[in-house]
Amino acid sequence: MIVVESMGGNVSRGNGRTRSLRGPILLVFLSAFLGPGLGRTLLAGSRDSCDERVRVVTVNVWSGLDYHGAIRFGEYESRERREARFRTLIRDLRSVAPDVLFIQEANPADEFSARLADSLGLDEIHQVSNAGVKVAGFGPPLNFEEGIATLARKDLRIKEYSVWKLSGSFGLFGDDVTLNFDEAEFAQVGTVTLREGRVFLVNVHLSSTPPPDSTLLAELTAARDGRVISRSDSSMAQAKLEAGATRRKDEVARLLEFIRGLPPGDPVILGGDFNAKPASDEIKMIVNSGLFPDAERTVCTGFTWDPGRNSNIAYSTRLVDASGHRFDFDDTLSALYDTRGRTIDYIFFSKHFDSSGISRAHVIHDSDDEALTSSDHFGIMSDVTANCTTAGALDFEEGGSGRRSIEPLPIVSYDTDIGFGYGAKLFLFDLLGAKESCDLVLFNSTKGERWYRGVLSFPDIEWREGRVYPFAFDLLFDYDKWLKNNFYGVGDGSPFASREQYTRIPMELSASFSRGFLPEFVGQISFKFRRIENTGFTPYSELLRLPPGLNAGTVRYLSAGLSVRYDTRNSFVNPSNGSVLQFETEYAPGGTMGNVSFVRAAGWLQYYRRLFYPITVLAVRLGVQEVEGDDLPVQLLSSIGGNNTLRGFTQDRFLDKVASVLNTELRFPIFWRLGAVVGIDAGKVWRVLSDFDVSRWRVNRVVGLRLYMDNFVVRADLGIGTEGTGFYFNFGQLF
Repeated sequence: MIVVESMGGNVSRGNGRTRSLRGPILLVFLSAFLGPGLGRTLLAGSRDSCDERVRVVTVNVWSGLDYHGAIRFGEYESRERREARFRTLIRDLRSVAPDVLFIQEANPADEFSARLADSLGLDEIHQVSNAGVKVAGFGPPLNFEEGIATLARKDLRIKEYSVWKLSGSFGLFGDDVTLNFDEAEFAQVGTVTLREGRVFLVNVHLSSTPPPDSTLLAELTAARDGRVISRSDSSMAQAKLEAGATRRKDEVARLLEFIRGLPPGDPVILGGDFNAKPASDEIKMIVNSGLFPDAERTVCTGFTWDPGRNSNIAYSTRLVDASGHRFDFDDTLSALYDTRGRTIDYIFFSKHFDSSGISRAHVIHDSDDEALTSSDHFGIMSDVTANCTTAGALDFEEGGSGRRSIEPLPIVSYDTDIGFGYGAKLFLFDLLGAKESCDLVLFNSTKGERWYRGVLSFPDIEWREGRVYPFAFDLLFDYDKWLKNNFYGVGDGSPFASREQYTRIPMELSASFSRGFLPEFVGQISFKFRRIENTGFTPYSELLRLPPGLNAGTVRYLSAGLSVRYDTRNSFVNPSNGSVLQFETEYAPGGTMGNVSFVRAAGWLQYYRRLFYPITVLAVRLGVQEVEGDDLPVQLLSSIGGNNTLRGFTQDRFLDKVASVLNTELRFPIFWRLGAVVGIDAGKVWRVLSDFDVSRWRVNRVVGLRLYMDNFVVRADLGIGTEGTGFYFNFGQLF
């Protein structure tokens, strides 16, 4: 990455481990030598045979609102009746004991889904779909904050993966902030871990306008001919019906496009309220998509919308709202259509499931002798047995897009210090069929700057996220030559005026071995050889006089490291939810392959929370690192400043044995693959850990852009500090 730092009136390029273009190298000869066989061996442990039944239920729980009003929506029932319906829902769901539960029309989405999950002993994720204007849950309409939610057994470890907006104009949709003025429809995507495999859960609620079916069109014609409605109203109504059907087909098209973008080896369970009959074009699109080969067979035979057996539907077939005001023509059409029974709720299983292990979906809780039905929809249920899925195997033979790719990115830059820079980044995924990845960055400049870095991973790091896996291997090579590296002295009080520049050339070769013991718990051991040469000093350089002598020479060491990580992120490349707690230690004993001895220990806490849709993420990182050893040269000291820590200060601006950094970012989309961040960095160094305090930390502001590629993130940041401004171009989120 190219770094241009303007500090105190000088223009230079920063330094540090990830100061320039950062990325990994492709070791072609190793890939060819290892071949796909090794990768398949490494993954073999993921193919766990089991015989577990998973019960999937979907039900629209009905908000009970008429969706009319500005300050409040009309309510068809009293609070007592709504509470009684909720108790009936709990009783009904307990009777079938779902392992996975899709619900729609949860209102309010956060409170309803949390209460339902607590009552059933499940975990939940949810998404606000329609709520008007609200801050911290307050705003008009006061009684409306509707959404969808997915619940799952606690041992399935449900996590939010993404949210897909299928239709509706621009708005903000979240628990804390909502801003929307028309109907929006979403699909919520979560993941569960079934044995050692990941399964995607896609919960859908499509728009509910009546379709232009022959019966409804005939009724419109009869009303027109009988002069009940005018010809213009009849034509307008038909156009609206056709527009509604087109909108729903567009929603399904977007939904299928999104599903095709999921990792193609992972099973998908799709369920929800589709507001379309089995013979509709919308459902035929799903049946014929090739994604759900048993879709037609799994469609239930009974009605999920049944006016003859569900007394709650009587509210929807009235021609007046909850206040007794007559409906307009559009709502009247909907009321007429709602007098007909139909199947509009579905559960579909992707091609990864064997049809012999799937039970046909059937209607539940549709007994006609109930005093109070829990919703205006009947639920549906289907069972699948876990030994009939390839969860964890991730076979690509049937094709699919996902992350399998060859993804190049050219690099062109200019800097007065390094001259004209040119190079490329190349990311390869699963070309050997072993879920491996190879990441290569090659960068040169006309004045001699060099950076070559690469990583070979079996299996890919992003693929491992949230999985149990028996073994993973990462091989890294990194060579960097910084023509103008900055040194200000050692300690928190080192003055900017003492700045000097020299050439720094680090080289690293490391191998890491890790295991995912649980989806959230990873252990790793690593071995590293590193060589850091400092050269190119002026005759008056402080580094020539500052002990030890290695400050002005070459440090080399061979080290062993151990790290443990608790990780609930929903992605390694671009997380939007979850947290990370990581502890790591590294020991270099010195000896024949090294001329220094030290122990390094570090701890990191990272937190991610999606605030609202469009996916806007609050990301926070806090880290502390300490290095201990005798006569440590500056090459080994802990540092803050630059591309990876304090972006408003030059790279490695402050050096000492102990360093701590706090980064806070708000990440939000702009357009297509382009996003932005605003944030604050803070940090400080100390001589010993016992001196740690929270006063007088260095602070800078940050603004930046992100380009989200399929397999990596391109990052450009502008850090604004008290000593100047730094510009950084790099790969990957800061954390």
